[in-house]
Amino acid sequence: MRVAIHQPDLLPYSGFWFKMATSDAFVLAVHDQFQKHGYQRRVRMRGTWVSHQLVGKPALVPITQVQVQPGWQGRMVDAIRGRYTGARHFRTRGAELLERIEGASGASLVEVNTALIEVIRDLLGITTPLLRTDPPVGAGIERLIEVVRAVGGDAYLSGTGGTAYLGEDAPQRFANAGVTLEWSRHAMTTGDSIVTVLMDCDDPLEVVLARTDGPEHP
Repeated sequence: MRVAIHQPDLLPYSGFWFKMATSDAFVLAVHDQFQKHGYQRRVRMRGTWVSHQLVGKPALVPITQVQVQPGWQGRMVDAIRGRYTGARHFRTRGAELLERIEGASGASLVEVNTALIEVIRDLLGITTPLLRTDPPVGAGIERLIEVVRAVGGDAYLSGTGGTAYLGEDAPQRFANAGVTLEWSRHAMTTGDSIVTVLMDCDDPLEVVLARTDGPEHP
């Protein structure tokens, strides 16, 4: 079983959804540390940042302990409407997206972003189950292997940036643990939020599933 793992980011770019759509299980890494300037709380839409307003100034805490200011639904709807009103598919997909966001609930950053991820997953027609695990005890590659094993996986799908931080010996280290390391072949169209793909593209899932010619096993 192929497993992908990713933090519950805010309406992330298409590569996030490629990993979800091409895996058998997608684990939300809700126990990772909050990154103040990371994609957990912000994302680019039309080339500019859209960010959550948080309660206090969280630092050096797990994502699960971060709270979003109430009223995030209205702020997100306003941000999307302001950037995409004239987009090709705003009158159709945009209306449904905004309605779904307005009806979403959650107070913590994990709850809020997971709710938004579920909305987008439905709009894209992705059926891969979203899973969580108990807090892993390992770090680095060992942490990834631990999570993959926890959900019964035997293959790990790494994002396109994985080669930069996993190290040259990563395939062997995974193999030693009985897990196959595979690499995403997503061909990125835009680094913007998936909302840009939904609003601009006739077939958003086709854009999400676009592949490069590179190998899955470098």
